[in-house]
Amino acid sequence: MRLDEPLDYFLTRRGVGTWASVRQLIQQQQVLVNGIICKHYHRRLLPTDVVNAAGVLIKDDIDTGTLICFKKVGYACSHERKDAPLLYDVIPRHYQHPNLQTVGRLDRDTTGLILLTIDGMWVQLVMAPEKRCWKRYRLAFSGILSADAQARVCSGMMMLDDPRPCLPARLELLGHAADGLGLATMHLCEGRHHQVKRMIAALGGRVERLHRDRIGGLELPTDLHPGEMRPLRGDERVRLFEMPENV
Repeated sequence: MRLDEPLDYFLTRRGVGTWASVRQLIQQQQVLVNGIICKHYHRRLLPTDVVNAAGVLIKDDIDTGTLICFKKVGYACSHERKDAPLLYDVIPRHYQHPNLQTVGRLDRDTTGLILLTIDGMWVQLVMAPEKRCWKRYRLAFSGILSADAQARVCSGMMMLDDPRPCLPARLELLGHAADGLGLATMHLCEGRHHQVKRMIAALGGRVERLHRDRIGGLELPTDLHPGEMRPLRGDERVRLFEMPENV
């Protein structure tokens, strides 16, 4: 377990149950720490502590409460069945948890790095603009962007149908692909609805392909293929909040 991990986090992250059911177990005095009944949800655990829940030893296995995923095209980051197929439908059974949610969203036709977690507070920490957790998007676009596109993005541009200016961001123009589409990279530290697509539209273009490959200092792992996911490692969790050198 991680040093100073709360008891309810430890149990929930290791699949004992939902936040509610885990806390109910604790209330019912069915959770023991080092052989002693523990009644406190937020009891801080040490790596040497031994935890039992409802008579079962809870092993300190890999934390499956936060996953890193290579989202492939065609899947929606939604819990609504009307939006199927859903990203949640392809989560392997041994990673499934009723509290699992995506950290932000990627559009159905957008691919790349996305995180899922059972920790709602951690979602807010990653997504909060003031945390400056920059996201990098690779995109291909049609049309011709305005001559001052990069300056507008850098200064905090306005988008269509939005009264608030965007936070300052960064746009790199990278020439053209073999199919004639323009290539660019966008760096953002916020995550408004369809933001990259709306920004490019306001600049005169249309996003045709969109892929996110970095959040903070965390790159999309090379060991993941489209549609695959695995638990987030401790070193990756740290890199998530590191400032990339080229932003």
